[in-house]
Amino acid sequence: MPRRDVDGKTSMYALAGQHINFSPIPMFFNAISNYIGYNSIMLPIDTQKNGIVKCLEAIKIINCAGGVIHSPHRCELNDFLTSVSEEALKCNAVNVVKIDETGFHGHNTEVSAFRKVFPVITGDDLYGKKIFIFGSGGISHSIAVACAEEQCASITIVNRTHEKSQMLCDLINSNYGDIAFSASFEDSTTIHNFYNADVLIQATTVGMFPQIEENLIYNGYNLMPHHTVLEAIYNPPQTKFMRIAEEKGCKVFSLRDMMFFNCIQVFQWLTGVYIDKKNEKNLFNIWHDLIYNM
Repeated sequence: MPRRDVDGKTSMYALAGQHINFSPIPMFFNAISNYIGYNSIMLPIDTQKNGIVKCLEAIKIINCAGGVIHSPHRCELNDFLTSVSEEALKCNAVNVVKIDETGFHGHNTEVSAFRKVFPVITGDDLYGKKIFIFGSGGISHSIAVACAEEQCASITIVNRTHEKSQMLCDLINSNYGDIAFSASFEDSTTIHNFYNADVLIQATTVGMFPQIEENLIYNGYNLMPHHTVLEAIYNPPQTKFMRIAEEKGCKVFSLRDMMFFNCIQVFQWLTGVYIDKKNEKNLFNIWHDLIYNM
């Protein structure tokens, strides 16, 4: 793989968010650049001290051309951005921002990334499935819209803050019909939907490093062998939720490879450089060498 030196012509990009110390996104973005010989580099920018808006304004000053938006900021930027793509408006979540002389332009690549990765990792499709999602943050927005676009039968969304899950359900139902239900853990309907779900998706930070022993499953909720379980957390590689699911006989999958498809689309959108299927396949092998050896 060719290596690129950083010089005065290098295009700079950022990964902006909190809890990004272990994110493989900058590493793989730079691997894509090296592989195709594109003179660019991505650096991680922690937003915990100064917030996402100040960080974006700061990287524009140093001629950064854009960046990936990490948790917890995907749903915070609409009022700040100069423009928002149709894809981002559809799920009310921005995960990538392009910066130019006219301002800040938001886009979403995670809806498409989830639609691509689900059949790859599970060997199944989302059509007609009953979905149960834990969490209503930015990644949940993208996943829920992806499930709706693939014509799932229903989506139950449970969150500790009921207002957030209700807002996401309202967004889904206004665009895709009355298929989404905002759930409370104490509601008997929620328990019914949980047991009857085909696919359970863990899209919260519960169980993420360093709080790896935090438990997502509430009393009265028992995982069943018919459940297909997806975990959005990538650190640790196997969460407590995944271990419990495996012990219960569920089919368990990590969504780490969703980041691969996301990074490919982010790179293409930010740089304007198209990656064909042959190079995508080769980059998938590079991704696996990187992510499974971290």
